[in-house]
Amino acid sequence: MTSRRTRLRTAHRAHAALTVVVVATLLVLNLAGVLTGVMALRLFLIIEVPLLLVLLAITVLRFRRLRRSADAPRAGLLDRLEVEEPLLRPAVAELRAFCSLILAVLRKRQVPRGSQWFGYTRGSMAFPTVMIVLSVVELVIVHILVPWVWLQVVLLVLAIWGVLFLLGLIATCVVHPHFVADETLHLRWGHRTVLSAPLTRIASVAPHANHKHTQPQIEGESLILSQFQSTNVIITFAEPVAAAAPVSKKALPDDFHATEVLLHVDDLDSFLQAVRPLSDEVTR
Repeated sequence: MTSRRTRLRTAHRAHAALTVVVVATLLVLNLAGVLTGVMALRLFLIIEVPLLLVLLAITVLRFRRLRRSADAPRAGLLDRLEVEEPLLRPAVAELRAFCSLILAVLRKRQVPRGSQWFGYTRGSMAFPTVMIVLSVVELVIVHILVPWVWLQVVLLVLAIWGVLFLLGLIATCVVHPHFVADETLHLRWGHRTVLSAPLTRIASVAPHANHKHTQPQIEGESLILSQFQSTNVIITFAEPVAAAAPVSKKALPDDFHATEVLLHVDDLDSFLQAVRPLSDEVTR
């Protein structure tokens, strides 16, 4: 099964590359005057359209098999797609960001029904807000200085896309909060579930400020979940818990397990109350 999937992946990549090369060649020959517009259109219909149809068929076949893959039965299609095809990771990230933005506008958080959720974005909006304001100011300046209308339109589209993408990244964390459900604590970082642990495995939970880190970090067996704000709570586990830390692969130890997590939650008191009942010890 693995060798068949590898062959299909190789064929899909090769055919996609061939399709792009043919389109680029026809475009260059047309711009260079070697091919007239009519000739280029005929060649496109004769050569490129069949290539596109075959590419579409291979794409559908490949990702239908990917959906049925047993390697990670609980993983979503986009998660499998990221692992299977690294070249599509930027596109997957954009798709997730824009979907999250839509969900944020609709006020639909991705948590199980009946669960208690906790946001963690308060205090982290200053930097993205500054970037958005600078993008708008830059757009106005460029619009005044650039004399070509077509370039103004292109820059306008790129600026709007950039702002929406940045808002989408923020929305990813908004619509995927931490939550407690079925006596289990789930800690998230964007769309990724970082850690899931039964409340009975929590040894202690207490307020704790850490101003050192502005990005997720690993320090020994401690996991710090922070983004441009201080942590305000520390969770200690009775025994190490497997964690998918949102750090670079170079900084991630093999088979990482956390004995404690430092994180920020918007509503500290509610979080402590939700976790405390099944904790053995809570220090104030």
